[in-house]
Amino acid sequence: MSSNIKDILANSRPPGCRGRGDKYLADIAKGLQRLLLKHQEFYTYPTCRLDKDSLGELAAVLVEFGEDIHAEIGLWSGLERMQQQFFGTPLPFLVEPTDAPPDLAPFDQRRVQFLIWTLLPCFVEYRVISPTHTDLQQMAEAASRYLAERFAPMPKDSGVKQFLSTSNTFGWDIKRKLLWLGGSSYLFRLYFQRYLEAHAEKPEDRIPATDDFVCQECTEWSGLGVIDVLAAALDLPEEDRATLRTWHERHTSYYRVESLQKSGDIEETLTARNVVSGGTYIIRTNMDRSPFQTGMLIQGALTPWRGEWYWSGRQQSFGMAAADLEPSIRRDMLRQSSKIAYRYCLPELEIVRRQARDHHAAFIAHYGDALVAFPSGLALAAAEQKRMQALWAKATPEQTASAMKKGNLSKPQPDMPFPPDFLDHEEGIGVFSDPVEGVDYLLALDHVISGLRKRGEGLNEAEVQAILDAVQSDVICPAFIRRLAAGHGTESFAAAFCIRDQPGALTLEMLLRRYKGAHYRRRFPAISLVV
Repeated sequence: MSSNIKDILANSRPPGCRGRGDKYLADIAKGLQRLLLKHQEFYTYPTCRLDKDSLGELAAVLVEFGEDIHAEIGLWSGLERMQQQFFGTPLPFLVEPTDAPPDLAPFDQRRVQFLIWTLLPCFVEYRVISPTHTDLQQMAEAASRYLAERFAPMPKDSGVKQFLSTSNTFGWDIKRKLLWLGGSSYLFRLYFQRYLEAHAEKPEDRIPATDDFVCQECTEWSGLGVIDVLAAALDLPEEDRATLRTWHERHTSYYRVESLQKSGDIEETLTARNVVSGGTYIIRTNMDRSPFQTGMLIQGALTPWRGEWYWSGRQQSFGMAAADLEPSIRRDMLRQSSKIAYRYCLPELEIVRRQARDHHAAFIAHYGDALVAFPSGLALAAAEQKRMQALWAKATPEQTASAMKKGNLSKPQPDMPFPPDFLDHEEGIGVFSDPVEGVDYLLALDHVISGLRKRGEGLNEAEVQAILDAVQSDVICPAFIRRLAAGHGTESFAAAFCIRDQPGALTLEMLLRRYKGAHYRRRFPAISLVV
């Protein structure tokens, strides 16, 4: 993270666009850094105190937010509209829910407060901070006054607004904006840096990791991803907005090039067949030196835009691979990457959805409930092994033989593999079945339940951490958390996240969207289809 504010702002600007107000931003940010550095000497607690470099980065973020508000760029207003839709308020925990959005002043302190609260964990990792923390309020009040004063005489001509106002005709026009918004904008660049640190250790991993982040990653902005905010901010027909928000389901597969459509030396489009689904795609390329040839087998991902498809991320060519390889490619995708294949293999998706519902019904029939608790990992493993034995026992000999053949099994009812740390766990494990998500396992259930029973009062450290882990885990589905809340209330969920005096339903929904945003998109059963 650069400590030079001028560099931070220069690196965050979209390429090729410059507004009359851009040149003032660095000076405004430097002044804000000095103000915040001086102001935090009077904070009551160390929670919100940041070092000088972090305050410089935060000041740059706040000034770009100010530019967004002042020039009416639309990023923040799009975020508020979506939060109004989700929660009945544009600023959860800071503005009371109403049927209609309130009329907020441009630099309302609560807007600044919500922004800092959302991004502060990027500066102080593993720290949970109340959205109404007294020092956070002081920081937001000082920053909002400063921004309102400094932006008042500024021209509203912004390079960012120019950039986002350019053509949306082709898919690469949208992708260019998506890459800037995800990697450089004040809303997402801190999350992007954190994502690359976790998913792009090698230089060659950077392109696929970047594509994953901008297309599919959900963030702590109420669970919204880059595609969601861009769709809300751009001046697009509703059909285009809906299309853009499907880009988290890129059609990643193997494609056989069937024909090339050229205009002179320019390859405008190519037609390709999805080897896994059999579907045909018209792919816009507009290339004068195309690497593609008829008959080639290409591995890659596609996204739709206005009736055509566009390559997304990196493609890998397998040359003129023989056609007799295609059945094995299809089998491998449906076995090993089934959740990706179900995006475009709709008949197979319906099959596994029926299977998932049947598995859920069988789970309830076996245990008597969708939620079951076990004292230890060994007790759970033994019980789950018995459940699987019961499932196999109900199958006919023909069904058993077919399943063994398709799954290449040496014996019926294969062992369920649990890792050693799971088997050694002795602090309670919750098992929850959902008809879509499948079966979830929650460790430290004893601490979660004991904490929830305290209704927000006097939670110990182990209880708080267990509740935080359950909510923040992206593998525990929202239905599991709602089931726990239905039995024990929402007070301890709110207390663990330092949220006070807020309606329980709003608190829980905000937390679930914030940390489990991917679960609010279309979900696929965790069942591999053997074909």
